[in-house]
Amino acid sequence: MKHETSLGSSRSALTVKSLIGGVAAAALLGLSMNAQAQTCVVSNWSSATVVTDADAGTQGASNRRYGGPCGLRTPGGAAAYVTDETPSAEGTYIARFYAFLDSAGTDPVIIYEATDGTDERIRVWYNADNTGAASPGDLTLQVIDNVSANNFVTFTGVGSGWHSIEFTWEAAASADINFTVNGAADQTITLDTSGFQIADASLGNVDGGATGTMDFDDFDSRRISRPGRLLVGDANDDEAVSIFDTIAIIGEFQSGVFAPGQPDCNEDGQVNIFDAICTIGIFQ
Repeated sequence: MKHETSLGSSRSALTVKSLIGGVAAAALLGLSMNAQAQTCVVSNWSSATVVTDADAGTQGASNRRYGGPCGLRTPGGAAAYVTDETPSAEGTYIARFYAFLDSAGTDPVIIYEATDGTDERIRVWYNADNTGAASPGDLTLQVIDNVSANNFVTFTGVGSGWHSIEFTWEAAASADINFTVNGAADQTITLDTSGFQIADASLGNVDGGATGTMDFDDFDSRRISRPGRLLVGDANDDEAVSIFDTIAIIGEFQSGVFAPGQPDCNEDGQVNIFDAICTIGIFQ
């Protein structure tokens, strides 16, 4: 997890390379994880509900991950999630994470929730529409303001594969709340969130609504500047897509040595020859 408090690009020196890692470097401007020197553990989060270290790494065909060596798989059928309690009465909050939801089932499920320490303030739903009703395949942001809990912004029918999910939130009498999925143009609602704050955040099968497994990776929370999407196909993590990424991808699925960047170029939850072909299509 990373907390970015300085202005900068979405691929700064502190950019998160995986969701769960065993080595974290504290810095003046935030907290980051080094993908090259990680043991996949859940203890980097403040707490974990049901999930264990066995759910945090890539063991054979078990846990999918989007970037770096680690990810998080949550089981279905009951609440299972990790919680970050490091926000401190935050009046601004920005978050971006990746989710693979193909096996989640069709019931509404909260995959992300932020509270003020007592009450829910932000939720991201899967399989719910902009009224909160069941709607398989939709990703919806719900924000509680001083007037109503029924403030929803929805991307419909997001399809299969990995999805990048990002929102911005602030406490203000006239706050612009932005929500985007897979790099699409922001959907924005203006709300009265004055007097609220963010004190903790949870990621996973938060309310137990998923009947099957879900995978999460590359969670990034900030107070200033937006992280944006990671560079698709940048398997060797050099901030460009070239033949060297193709080589890194082939090396991963042939030898099992994890590429440090984002080798799942076609974002289907697997790393194979089709990802190598995908990178060639980008740089040619």
